[in-house]
Amino acid sequence: MPYNEEATLRAISEVLKTVYRLRAPGGCPWDREQTHQSLRKFLIEETYEVADVLDRIDSPENLNDPGLAAAFCEEWGDVLLQILLHSEIASESRSGLAFEDIAKTLNSKLIHRHPHVFGETTVTGTDEVLKNWDVLKKQEKGAPKQEESLFDSIPKSLPPLPRTEKIIHKVTKVGFQWPDLTGPLEKLEEEIRELKEALSETKPDGRKIESEIGDVLFSVANIAYLTKIDAESALRSTLRKFESRFRHVENRLRENGTEPSKSTLDEMDRYWDEAKRIERGEGEPKKRGEGEPKKRGQA
Repeated sequence: MPYNEEATLRAISEVLKTVYRLRAPGGCPWDREQTHQSLRKFLIEETYEVADVLDRIDSPENLNDPGLAAAFCEEWGDVLLQILLHSEIASESRSGLAFEDIAKTLNSKLIHRHPHVFGETTVTGTDEVLKNWDVLKKQEKGAPKQEESLFDSIPKSLPPLPRTEKIIHKVTKVGFQWPDLTGPLEKLEEEIRELKEALSETKPDGRKIESEIGDVLFSVANIAYLTKIDAESALRSTLRKFESRFRHVENRLRENGTEPSKSTLDEMDRYWDEAKRIERGEGEPKKRGEGEPKKRGQA
């Protein structure tokens, strides 16, 4: 669909007026009570709800599904509401900041960081675009202070896995990284050995085990980074697969008039393996009592 400037500006103007009315005297008591800090948790929650919708989109054609299209608009609208509320709250302060300041700042940054689109710079591909982006970003920030760390620009409030990925990216850019996968794979094996040793101690130390598990997770995240796999997306995919398989276990047990808490591990394993066979297209569930339990399958 071609860009319709008139319709877009009208829609933005209308929602800005609505948010202004909600915050104005006589508006909504809840909206009027909100502050930048009270809204913080909602921004995080809404962002994750958008991520849930995005996980259902493999290609733009998926949005031809009316239900998914409605969810897409609703969840992105909730994120936009957070931006509008924060800008409205800022406009009420002495700063006088408003939504247009946010929009102007973003537009200026986009134009400055895309000289290959809005200027005379020529690039050969994505890698060069990203290199130019980093150079221009540093120019905007000005000369770094002597005491600054590579990690100062990484938000401490990021969830652990995304923060891990950003830390690995930062140190890789300055050369603190193995030249190939041999080192990372050996490191992962080393960390797993150390975890096993910690678990096998006569009196296991909880803090030591926690530390070793953290080392294993970091090593896996580093391998994901080097193979250009988004670790969080990979984990979300595995969680979806695990949930789907266990739902199958629950449904099959329910058919037998029982539930997981009243079943044996062997029973649940049998239906878990059944779910895996269905995923591979190897047939529908067998009748009750058929099939032998196997070693518990993992995602």
